[in-house]
Amino acid sequence: MIITTTGKICDNFYLLGHPGYPMYLFNAPQPVIFDACVSFAGKIYVEQIRTVLGDREPSILFLTHVHWDHCGATAYLKKAFPAMKVAASELAPGILERPNAVALMKRLNEEARIEMLSCPDFDKTRIIDEPFRPFQVDIELKDGGTFDLGNGTVVEVLATPGHTRDHHSFYLPRERILIAGEAAGLLHQSGVVATEFLSSYNDYLASLERLTALSVDVFCQGHGLVLVGREEIKDFFRRAIEETVSFKERVFELLDKENGSLERVMQCIKAERYDTIPGMKQSEEPYMINLKAKVSHLAAIKAAT
Repeated sequence: MIITTTGKICDNFYLLGHPGYPMYLFNAPQPVIFDACVSFAGKIYVEQIRTVLGDREPSILFLTHVHWDHCGATAYLKKAFPAMKVAASELAPGILERPNAVALMKRLNEEARIEMLSCPDFDKTRIIDEPFRPFQVDIELKDGGTFDLGNGTVVEVLATPGHTRDHHSFYLPRERILIAGEAAGLLHQSGVVATEFLSSYNDYLASLERLTALSVDVFCQGHGLVLVGREEIKDFFRRAIEETVSFKERVFELLDKENGSLERVMQCIKAERYDTIPGMKQSEEPYMINLKAKVSHLAAIKAAT
């Protein structure tokens, strides 16, 4: 089953915000949220958190990685919930100290805000003019770490690099819930699976295989939808691995055909794997930034073999 609307997913677990920029909340004795997405939706996130929790505050915000569309509202949320701790990779503080990285996050966030003002299923009256702001990391995540939320619910931390070097996924074993960010790619509503390695193809495949070994009933990806059902999730992981390998093989083929021109390879891949996707999808500029990273990385691998 595919879920593309906000609200309760299963017992104590909620999708907040907007499916394109989702936040996930688990309501336990120590309630927690996963990813802070975009700053311009900060008001929406805060309102929905308070609807579920009432006067209680989230104890921890877990970040899968510090891309602008996964950590964007962190500073806004810290203002609303001062006692909340921010948990992210040990690499996150260094990324957030880079002026060029922060400038890019600010620009992409603002461009997405303007784009969402014309989105028919986004409440424009609740979009705020809030820029991306750097923030402090309170808890540095370690692979294999666990957080006890009470009443038998535990969050397990899984290092899943490949999309980025700082990427982590979060697994709730009793509930069989996996919050994977972009460690496994993205399933579009059209059925298309997109591979999302940016920093390392080999690490990404290894992370995918690690996630595949888990028993998962609820799979939460970084954008677009939630997948429910163990067999459906197993099938998605199988397809995600196949698409990752197929993507590499296609890029290698195009590098030969286009005499190593990265620009021409990127345009071919965009025409085949982006322009053909109907409905809601990643905006073109961030897509092309990510595509350049993928193609450049694979070109380096090919040159070394």
